[in-house]
Amino acid sequence: MEARSLGGVEMEDGIIMAIIAFVGAMVPIVTVIVKLNSTITKLNTTMEVLSEQMKDSKQDRKSIHNQLSDHETRITVLEQERRS
Repeated sequence: MEARSLGGVEMEDGIIMAIIAFVGAMVPIVTVIVKLNSTITKLNTTMEVLSEQMKDSKQDRKSIHNQLSDHETRITVLEQERRS
């Protein structure tokens, strides 16, 4: 094998090819990791928004239930007055 001089350091062609192959193999892996990280971040944000919306929805349901209960009470009172 031929040896090449790179800045005063001799490197064989095989070592250079191995380094290029390693870097070439790492690019798709790093790309997938970056995309996965982005997707996870979006998912976390979506889950936080959904959780907040569910809390608001629960409060709305309680309010509606209380209004409905009050309405039922008023109807019962009116029906009793009508019978009397």
